[in-house]
Order: sequence, then structure tokens, then C-alpha cells
Amino acid sequence: MINPFGFIITVLYYKAAEKMRHIPFAGKIPAIVIAGVMLVLTLEIFHIDYKIYNESACYLTLILIPATIALGYPIYKNIELLKKNKRIIYTAFVAASAFAIAATYVAAQMCHADFIVIESLLPKSVTAPIAVEISKEINAIPELTACVVALTGVFGGMFGHRILKMIKVKNDVAIGLSIGAASHVIGTARCIQENREKQVVMASVALVIVGIITAIIIPLFLVFIKQ
Repeated sequence: MINPFGFIITVLYYKAAEKMRHIPFAGKIPAIVIAGVMLVLTLEIFHIDYKIYNESACYLTLILIPATIALGYPIYKNIELLKKNKRIIYTAFVAASAFAIAATYVAAQMCHADFIVIESLLPKSVTAPIAVEISKEINAIPELTACVVALTGVFGGMFGHRILKMIKVKNDVAIGLSIGAASHVIGTARCIQENREKQVVMASVALVIVGIITAIIIPLFLVFIKQ
């Protein structure tokens, strides 16, 4: 019988983190960060093996798949917007995927990271269900990939809109594509909080399609650099 400890404690901590939104300081930190810190502290303080925790917590990843699919509803409602901007969208998808992979590889090489660590970092800008599967397929470290994906999403969710505002990007289509391509579901959730429908549509499209393109590019990229 599977120990449900990991699943239950993760859900409880996330719910507790969401309730902290009314607290002035904690309200500025995404719930996933607060819940993550609480989980790490719990595992460390009580000396709980990660494998015991992950035995049931891993099933939460499966829930992310239908949650990601559900983001398709605003896309369906705004299909004309996609048709109008299809040339820009296609260009942005390929550019975002290629740049994210190349930049991650170069940065990791400059830090003299082990190759298996570099492989684990490459899908960092892809939504978790796709990123973890990519990591498994290339024999990387799925747990490390999941962690980096979460950190990338949190950073994009917290600072993505601020950075784009700082560099004077005001177009909702451009903002949505940037946020979705770089910080996947967490960034898209921030667009939803901003109540910008165009941004939500573009971010939703970006996180799905960029994930698919990245899954194709990474194996080819690894074959190329190993030659």
C-alpha cells in the first residue's frame, strides 16, 4: 500500500500558503514557494527520506496534465486572435525554445556543471509534465528538472511583468507570449491574476507549443553537441 503522506502534506501546505496572501509580506510570495520551503523544512527537521515523501507526492504531477489542458478554454474562445497573430506566434515559439536551450547550456558550461546536470537544466522553461518526461527520455535527473522548472516559473511569475514593463513592452500579445514561453503555468497564472485575456490566451498557447517544440529540439541539440 502506498503511503499517502507526501500527497496529503503537499496539499495541506499549499492550502496553508494560499491563506497567507492577506499577510502583507507573505502575500507577495507565490504560494508554491512558501509551500516548498515548508516541505523542505519538514523533511529536514523530522529526517524524512525524500523517497518516502515522493512515493505519493509524485501523483500530483499527473494532476498537472489535465490542469494544463484546461488552459485551452481561453484559447478556444479567442481563436481569431491567434489567426491574426499567427506569423508572430510561430516565430516566437521557435526563437523562445532555441534561446532558452542555448542560453541554459552556455550558462551551465560557464559554471562548469556536470553534463548530467546540464541535461537536467535544459527543459527549465517547459511546463512540469513535459519537462519531467523530457528529462527521463534523455536520462537526466527528473527531480532536479522539476525543481528548476518550479524556480523558473516562480521567478517569471514574480518578476516577468515587471521586467517587461521596465523595457517598455506594452503589447498584450508580446507579454503573453514572453511569459508563457519563459515561465509556463506559473507565469500564465500571473497573467490570469492581471485579468488580461489576451495575455492569458497567448501565454496558454506558448506554454503548450513551446513545450512540444522543446521536446523535439533538446534531443537533436544533445546529439549535435556530442559530435
